[in-house]
Amino acid sequence: MTDNTGNALDSAALRPGDHIDVHVDEHTRYSAYVDDTMPQLNIVWIRELRTGERRMLSTDEHRLYRSVT
Repeated sequence: MTDNTGNALDSAALRPGDHIDVHVDEHTRYSAYVDDTMPQLNIVWIRELRTGERRMLSTDEHRLYRSVT
């Protein structure tokens, strides 16, 4: 379950280990843990729960919400 009642998070609000849901076009695309952040460039590295794959995302192109499950 996603807490998307508020605004999407930016990279400065995230910390390694945070459980998040990544949305694209209002649909959940990934459920993941934050691996690392680079707030000055609006970049977040995530580790996908399903595959364990590490991905780099731009918070300018994706909406990130804290997962509440």
